[in-house]
Amino acid sequence: MKDSLKSQNFFVSLVTLVLLAFEANNLTLNVSADQIVDTFLSRDAGAILSLVVLNFANPILKLISKASEWSWDFTKSANFWTQVATVVLAGIAIFGLEFPADAAPELVEAYYTKQFSIISVAIVINLVNPIYHFLKKKENAAE
Repeated sequence: MKDSLKSQNFFVSLVTLVLLAFEANNLTLNVSADQIVDTFLSRDAGAILSLVVLNFANPILKLISKASEWSWDFTKSANFWTQVATVVLAGIAIFGLEFPADAAPELVEAYYTKQFSIISVAIVINLVNPIYHFLKKKENAAE
């Protein structure tokens, strides 16, 4: 559990969601999710302030001044939902329930196929099976 909290992957995925929303609304940031997470983890106040002012001020001012309008159309993208699923599954992993590494893209791809059999198999392999093994492991540990 503590290892998952120390992992940067969860935070990078979370920041990537925010960056996808900005990019989908033509609000360009000249920084990657990795750079943002690294800067915040450095705890260097000057670097964090520079990052925020240089990269987030302009898009936020555009939104406030109505020079740009916010659209939620990006939520229709499979890439967006893959990132959402990645963040959710990584968040659940913090509690000790590990999912396969490719679970998020497989689940989203299965959903977009609109074929029940593919969706069912993806759910069983990527969600039900890990949950079953997690519960079985807890049950055996309790005995």
